[in-house]
Parts: sequence; C-alpha cells; structure tokens
Amino acid sequence: MNMTPERFAQLVETHGSQPARWPEQERHAAEAWQRDNPAAQALCREYAQLEALLDALPTPVLPGLEQRVLRRAASLAGDNLLDQAMDWLLPHGDRLLAWIWRPALVACLPLVCGIYMANFFSFGISGPEVAWEEELALLALNDYAEIAE
Repeated sequence: MNMTPERFAQLVETHGSQPARWPEQERHAAEAWQRDNPAAQALCREYAQLEALLDALPTPVLPGLEQRVLRRAASLAGDNLLDQAMDWLLPHGDRLLAWIWRPALVACLPLVCGIYMANFFSFGISGPEVAWEEELALLALNDYAEIAE
C-alpha cells in the first residue's frame, strides 16, 4: 500500500505518534514513509510533544460521576406513565396499533369538537325555566277560552 502525505497525517492525528498504535495493515508503509520523509518526522515530533503535554496534565477527580451518568441513562431509558400512555394512544408507525388507532382518533376528532361546542353554546334552545313559564301561560289562556264559550 502506498502512503500519501495526507494519509500519514491522518494516521498520526488519529492514532498518535507511536508506530505501535497505528493500524497493522498500514504500519509498515507508514514507518517507511516516516523514515524517508523529513516532513513526516517533524510531524511525528510535534505530535509526540503534544502527547507529552497532554500526559502531564492532571486528571480531575469527579466523585460520583459514574453513578450520576448511569442514573441519568437509566432515567432516560425508562419512560414515565405519560410517555407510555401517549405511546399506546399514538404508537409508532411500524406497529399494528398505529394502523388502527390513528384513523380512529382522527375520526373521533369532529365528535369531540362537537361536544366541546355544545357545552358552551345554546344554539337558540332556552333553558327549562322558560319552557315551564310558557306552558303555564298557555294553560292560563286555555282556561279563559273555555269560560267564554
């Protein structure tokens, strides 16, 4: 395999300056490229200095970080009751319930809107109190009509 300057730079950037870390199938070509190319040697020296500086940095101690990450992952994995109910009502498209529930819910939408509107509007229908008053007035008129005959 022929090594190019771009591929060698990518190997060093990805795996570091130590040839032991490079992929085995490209290691021999990269080592030969490094031996014969002064720019590749300079690049390896730069990355070796960078690796030494990074290794010298202290690692901060974060107590309980692992437990917090695991708890957070567990809480994200477990759905709460509302999520489970919504998943049941509106299942994902690849399940059989999606083919049944979604059209049924769409068909029920006008019914729900009609019930909602009926609760807030009278549409010209008066309440029961007015109906009794009209009935009593008609009965009173009916009685007067019989007396006149």
